[in-house]
Amino acid sequence: MKSFLFIILFFIAYSCSNSQKNKDDIVVNFKVQNPTYSKVAIVQSPELIDEIELDKNGKATCTLQGDLIYARLFYGEEFKNVFFQKGDQLTISFDAGKFKDDIQFEGKNAPINDYLNAITYTEITPNEYARPLEELITLVQQKTDEATKLLQARKLETVNPDFVAWEKGRIKYMYAFNILMHPMGYAYFTQDTSYQPGQEYYDMLKQLIQGDEQLAHLPLYREFVSEAAIILASPGKRIPDLYDRCISQMKYLAENIQNENVKQIILNGIAVNYVKKNGIRNITDLENIYNAYVTDPALRAAYKEVRDQWNLTSIGRPSPDFKGQDINGKTFSLKDFKGKYLYIDIWATWCGPCKREIPFLKELEKKFEGKNITFLSLSTDQNKADWENMVKSGELSGTQLLIGRDSQFQKDYNITGIPHFILLDPEGKIVNASMVRPSSPDIEKVLNALPGI
Repeated sequence: MKSFLFIILFFIAYSCSNSQKNKDDIVVNFKVQNPTYSKVAIVQSPELIDEIELDKNGKATCTLQGDLIYARLFYGEEFKNVFFQKGDQLTISFDAGKFKDDIQFEGKNAPINDYLNAITYTEITPNEYARPLEELITLVQQKTDEATKLLQARKLETVNPDFVAWEKGRIKYMYAFNILMHPMGYAYFTQDTSYQPGQEYYDMLKQLIQGDEQLAHLPLYREFVSEAAIILASPGKRIPDLYDRCISQMKYLAENIQNENVKQIILNGIAVNYVKKNGIRNITDLENIYNAYVTDPALRAAYKEVRDQWNLTSIGRPSPDFKGQDINGKTFSLKDFKGKYLYIDIWATWCGPCKREIPFLKELEKKFEGKNITFLSLSTDQNKADWENMVKSGELSGTQLLIGRDSQFQKDYNITGIPHFILLDPEGKIVNASMVRPSSPDIEKVLNALPGI
């Protein structure tokens, strides 16, 4: 089953500094007796780790920004579970030799931190998947009830009712993952490879994905919904392609999640995660679904930020590199053309529209002769002989290189049709990834307006 996750970031926390900037900042003070390590670390996720340097007396102060944060506090290789909420002022004290057993929390959420380090919820062992589904559902409910009673016994509602609501959700979906994984586990442990779940299984998944808005910020809930959507979208079928699976998820959730805010949060999360892992090449279907259903300005801004980071062809970014050979077999790359503006023509000898641009390109080169710009043509021909014959014919001008069909340069620029024109500045940074054609009446005006041309 899914392992119990303490590293949960509900609202993104951005940084750790040593000064409080406003009343919503989370201020964490450390007091370490007999320090053996010079640092403590707050790990909110594998991508978000804050290391805090202790002074010679074992003291430090860290300021975090965020609304609600679950994290792990590491001292050396040992860790404790910690919870922070905006506006918190929490003091964490321990003797370095007794970190595991004698850590002290001071602050309004101290009882919550004590609880997180006192209780370990028991897992359902994998061999339980051999049970029939109805028996496993009963076991899941039993474990959920037991864990919830442990939470309720601490009476933390008087300390922080929000935490209690989220912790109940975390318990629910931690155990619900066992139901999600039952068909695969049952087939494995019973060796019944023909097993297919009945309608009861799918009905339960449909019920479980309908969470409230508080749960939408819970990563465990979002993960459950995303995995369940793959199963519900194509019952009994496996979708091997990552992108197709993503589209299947998004389509199903867009049409079946009832709460609009929950729907938008989860769709945004799926889109962001896909772009982070796979980039933005060929994601038209993803963005069509995203743009149709996600309207919240904050979510869209978060997606745009990630998209811009992965957009290799944003204005001002260093251009992706290329390698091409001239007619004599000499290899060139982007660095060989730095120092001047670079107007790039992506073309091929078999491309009629490309050939129609050649006279305009030759005329443009004449008009800008002696100026701070180089005209470079990169051929995508698969047949090298065809390209060589055309270069030798004298029909072309400027610098001619062959990069071949389906080059990485084309993929990086997401070029799906030619001719395609690109303009780079003298440092090799992108000015326009889809530059106007030589035949455009605006081309001279655009080029003459370039600084230092």
